[in-house]
Amino acid sequence: MTPTLSRVRSFLRLLIIVLSGAIICMLVHTLEIKRGNRYLDLRHGELPMIWPAHTNLAPTIVLLAIAAANFLASVAILSLSLKRSFRRPIRSRDAYRIIAGSFGVILWITAIVVFHLLNKASKASLGRYACTNKNLLSNGRYQYRAVCEEQASLAM
Repeated sequence: MTPTLSRVRSFLRLLIIVLSGAIICMLVHTLEIKRGNRYLDLRHGELPMIWPAHTNLAPTIVLLAIAAANFLASVAILSLSLKRSFRRPIRSRDAYRIIAGSFGVILWITAIVVFHLLNKASKASLGRYACTNKNLLSNGRYQYRAVCEEQASLAM
């Protein structure tokens, strides 16, 4: 393999790690907002921020699991590629890299489709509930808006 292709492959692997890590951070932040809103102070005329007991976290958890798996797999592949024996061109390894890369792309596409379908199908999904109540005069309206923006950016 030429040095240029090797550099491009390494750059793409690093980009995948950064983007997967960013998605993980955003989803963890969303789940922290959902979990940590009980202790906000009420101001005059505000309603307490309450998430329904039946809030459907499945879309968020599916996407978080796929992002974490992709992140860990990319880190493992990148760390293995630092070994000289892993970098040597062997046809079976090239096939493995192509299959693993294709599997990663298919996994991301599937995760995004599943996230979008589950989020759309459930009226009590985290993103849908937050977007419905983002303008409600409550002590958590900023948290609702943050969750709505984060979930909407993932659903696009």
